Amino acid sequence: MPRRFQPADWTVPLQRAMTGLAAVSAGLLAWQSAAPAKFLTAGLCIDRVTALFGLLVSGIGAITMHYAQRALAGDPSQARFMALLAGAVAAAWVTAMADSMPVMIVACLAQGMAVHGLLTIRSDRPQALLPARTSFLVGRVGDMFLLAAFALAWRDWGTLSVSTFVGAVASGDAAPPTSIAVLLALAAIAKSAQVPFHAWLPETMEAPTPVSALMHAGIVNAGGVLLVRFAPAVAQAPVACLILALAGTATVVIGMPAMWAQVKVKRELAWSTVAQMGFMTVQCGLAAFPAVALHVLGHGCYKAWSFLRAGEVPAPSGPAPRFGRALALIMVGGSCAMPLILAAGSMLGMDILHSPGECALAGVLAISIGQAWAALLGTDRGASPRRVALALVALGSMAMLGPLAWVGMAAFLAPVIGTPALGQTTLGWTTAAVPVIAVACLAVLHAALPYLHRLPWGLAFHVHALNGFYLGTATERVVDAAWPTDARRGAGTAPSTHDAHA
Repeated sequence: MPRRFQPADWTVPLQRAMTGLAAVSAGLLAWQSAAPAKFLTAGLCIDRVTALFGLLVSGIGAITMHYAQRALAGDPSQARFMALLAGAVAAAWVTAMADSMPVMIVACLAQGMAVHGLLTIRSDRPQALLPARTSFLVGRVGDMFLLAAFALAWRDWGTLSVSTFVGAVASGDAAPPTSIAVLLALAAIAKSAQVPFHAWLPETMEAPTPVSALMHAGIVNAGGVLLVRFAPAVAQAPVACLILALAGTATVVIGMPAMWAQVKVKRELAWSTVAQMGFMTVQCGLAAFPAVALHVLGHGCYKAWSFLRAGEVPAPSGPAPRFGRALALIMVGGSCAMPLILAAGSMLGMDILHSPGECALAGVLAISIGQAWAALLGTDRGASPRRVALALVALGSMAMLGPLAWVGMAAFLAPVIGTPALGQTTLGWTTAAVPVIAVACLAVLHAALPYLHRLPWGLAFHVHALNGFYLGTATERVVDAAWPTDARRGAGTAPSTHDAHA
């Protein structure tokens, strides 16, 4: 049988090296899982946290390179693309594993340069220039916040080691590093495409599909990975937690309606990433770092799979639930779910009602279960015995598995970051209440969407949501002034929505 593709000779060893990196990362995670013991070498730290995120980055990188080798066969830019892809993955891996703060900064810079090269690999797609430049500059803003935090760590704590700094903070021997935590929070907000630094992410669809998979499944998780690494410092700074919760909530409130309004698969996935990164940032603000780790892993694997199959024809959506019935089911399902979640948490040793972060996540989980009930039972065909059975299974499984997953990941991470939690203060409970209220409002809005489209102001809302409520316009203007490009000329006033074909 003839070969379907002829990759460049040297790209095969490159792909094998990436697969080898994933295998090594899997071995490191197995080692740390069996016997957690921090190991420092060459500016890197090997522990449960770094091994976990290192496997995620290298695994997604290996899968993406395998896909790109076949999808870009015969493309004249394949060799350069594969080299840049390998460089981006390697730099992201070093960033996730770094113990030396200077090594982390250098890896972040190298990653930014490689990603910029990937986003601009198509010289025949000028619309890719502006979002690529915005991505690069926003990333450097995040690096500046990170550099400032590291400078303060050196000045006030006398160390440039992540593990030494985190260990000193966790021991409680000195005052909480509020200024450092705030700078780390701002760095994470910039690196994970949070408002107002989010506009570039949905506009990077001009790059080949493997770039989108790598960006949305791995690179954009950098903020969450950073904050988990510094979890004890962030949890001890209520101001930093509030900043994260507010930024994440604003991003969710913008990203979810924008995702619902999209008509192209890849842009829908891109806005989904914006919203999911917003919820990840909310979890960081709630000091719910086990949930952050679970979210990063689950979202990374799902989004890589989604982008690499984005060329398939999506399945037709079913009928929309009736608004009144859907709203009632959300309330009933959520009300039934909350006692089960509390009972499951109690059996696992969680005191949910007395922990702001855990209480907020329990509320969000209950709302999600209510939405699942609305999707299953809210349509005209929703009262069938099969769907009722599915709704009950969803109620029980989600109510039990949520606390169980939390406890399992918390136990896994405890040898490295301890058990940080949001303080039981007025500010802590306020930080927890904001995202729950926002998620509840979004659930009501989603149930009402089929009826809003019949109203003039509802159609206007749809158009605004389709364009991300224009919140990225100011950022794009600043970037275009600082780094001019003619990419917008002749493109009209609407944002680019062309999908790149690998």
